[in-house]
Formats: sequence, structure tokens, C-alpha cells
Amino acid sequence: MDHSTQQAASVPEAVPNPAADVPQQSGKTILLNWIIMILGIAGLCALGTLLPKLL
Repeated sequence: MDHSTQQAASVPEAVPNPAADVPQQSGKTILLNWIIMILGIAGLCALGTLLPKLL
């Protein structure tokens, strides 16, 4: 192994930061999204519980 190969092997390549592609959201927006999702799931559960009784 010559000097240039050894030096290239010891220097890690620059890895792009995956978080740079993710858009930044405020905490309020994330919390609102979670609340909407939970209410939607709760609505589906209520519909699944009440639908057999109505039919």
C-alpha cells in the first residue's frame, strides 16, 4: 500500500447530513399534527365500535 492509498483510506469521505433535507417545523405544528392524527384514529375506533350496533 503506497502513501496516497493509505492517506485516502484514513480520511473518511464527507457524508451528507440527512437532516438537511428535512424541513424545519415548529413544535406547535408537530403537536397539532399529532392531535389531528389521534382524533382521526379515535374516530375510526368509535365508528368500528358503533357500526355493528347500527346495522
